[in-house]
Amino acid sequence: MSIGELILLIVAIVLVTLILYVSGAIVGRDWSATGTYILRVLVVAVVAVIVIPVFRAAAGEFHLGDLGLLLAFVLLVVAIRYIIVDELTVTDEWLASIVIALFAVILIYFVDWVADELFDVRLLALF
Repeated sequence: MSIGELILLIVAIVLVTLILYVSGAIVGRDWSATGTYILRVLVVAVVAVIVIPVFRAAAGEFHLGDLGLLLAFVLLVVAIRYIIVDELTVTDEWLASIVIALFAVILIYFVDWVADELFDVRLLALF
């Protein structure tokens, strides 16, 4: 791994952390952040940037096609439910997890599209 790839990986983790924080803040209607909450969001961001592409690639090796994308989304929902949502005050944890994951995926694709259009760089190419 070159230094450029490492910097891109760190930037991707930071961007996904910010996106997950914003998604959680929108769903939980609470924009305050404690240290433990930020650490939880960072852990989910690392899972989203590093672990989920591994599962998608594994599904691709078994020729499952778009099922790998569905598996990645389900893994993100489960990670959000058991790591992030415990800190939020919501009435339905699973629904909040699905909405946070949906907001996050939409924002991740939007940021990747903007980076590709403006700077000709696939910033979050792992997704």
